[in-house]
Amino acid sequence: MSKKKNTKNESKDKNLNDLNNNQNESLLEDINTYKSLAQRSQADLVNYRKRVEIEQLELRNKVKEQIILKFLEIIDQLDVALKHKTLDESWISGIDAIYKNFQNILLSEGYEKFESKGEIFDPRKHEALLSTIDKSLDVNTVINQIRCGYIRGDHVVRPAQVEISKLEE
Repeated sequence: MSKKKNTKNESKDKNLNDLNNNQNESLLEDINTYKSLAQRSQADLVNYRKRVEIEQLELRNKVKEQIILKFLEIIDQLDVALKHKTLDESWISGIDAIYKNFQNILLSEGYEKFESKGEIFDPRKHEALLSTIDKSLDVNTVINQIRCGYIRGDHVVRPAQVEISKLEE
């Protein structure tokens, strides 16, 4: 009878060990699953933060551009006024000083005026308002710049309005 009890006890112990091993394996699988899920969630959060930071920077730049575009209209008006210097010199020098201050503000914010005369027309940088027949120049060469264009880094904030050459009607 003692042999039967031992075999029964051993059988129970073996069953308990198998059950414990199965539970341990199941728990380890659950741990690995949740660990992997936590790592992916953490990576997603890091990526989300980076994306939000980039979007916020782009939004700030767009808001700046909206303000700068308003300044550019004033500068255009000052350009016209300064080209027709018919009033007394003190008035002209005052307007000239205002114009230079506006230009300095733009430069301090990273906005630069670019010249286009003599360049080949680039639709990313230029807006063609006129085309004139000129056989002495290559086709689509900028003959005259009507309104200056502005860039910030590599980004064109406002294209230059230009007159371009063409061969024939």
